[in-house]
Amino acid sequence: MGSHKGQEGLRAKYKFGDSTTAETRLVTVARVFEPSSRAFLQRYAAPGASLAVDLGCGPGHSTRLLHEVVQPDRTLGLDRSASFLATASASALPGMLFHRHDVTVTPLPVEQPDILYARLLLTHLKEPARMVRAWVAELAPGGSLLLDEVESVETSDETGKDYQKVVQSMLLDNGQRLDVGRLLTAASPAGADGVRQQLVTVQPTSQQVGLMFALNLRVWRSDPFLAARYSPDWLDGLQAELDRAAEGLRSLTVTWTMRQLALTR
Repeated sequence: MGSHKGQEGLRAKYKFGDSTTAETRLVTVARVFEPSSRAFLQRYAAPGASLAVDLGCGPGHSTRLLHEVVQPDRTLGLDRSASFLATASASALPGMLFHRHDVTVTPLPVEQPDILYARLLLTHLKEPARMVRAWVAELAPGGSLLLDEVESVETSDETGKDYQKVVQSMLLDNGQRLDVGRLLTAASPAGADGVRQQLVTVQPTSQQVGLMFALNLRVWRSDPFLAARYSPDWLDGLQAELDRAAEGLRSLTVTWTMRQLALTR
């Protein structure tokens, strides 16, 4: 398939980790975003695909959803994490395969997929628009790149605002941004014949939000950037409030707006 192109400019450390704690968080993420993602795939994924690929598949929740909705001949999940892939492979359905690969490196280890799907992935990459162009070039003629990314996260809760301040500052320091959907509203990249897109809102329960945020903060607490920017006492207080929300002891209302795009080659 030719030599790999150097894509160092697109790589960034995945701050959310692949520990057991991070994997537990992704169970809740999958439950929260499954309804909107399912509707997106049902509306924009063309039937009759031979090969569908889940980019940055993690422990395989989004891969299973892609496989169930699109029903291609084969569904392949790609990720850099060996531990996530072990979990994904252990629960794979017939027709689902997993392979260790850095999705910022092209060519991908498959020949011209009909569908490439990425959910909550571009937030973790540098130069996301450039990565989108690279993925479109990987598609079979008539194939689609389906992107399911955050446009905005809104809350009127002070604890929610504090948490968002932490995550946004950390991502920006790492060359990433949470609201990556806003970068995807420009014209179609070269090689794409059409762009269809929509905005949808997702509002989890307080306990779901608290659980996702509390587990994230536990993963990040050792990050040198956070240690230098925020005092231990302040982070302890934030952790305690998130834990209370996860236990159902306080309300934490947060609304995600997702930008869902289908780019056809």
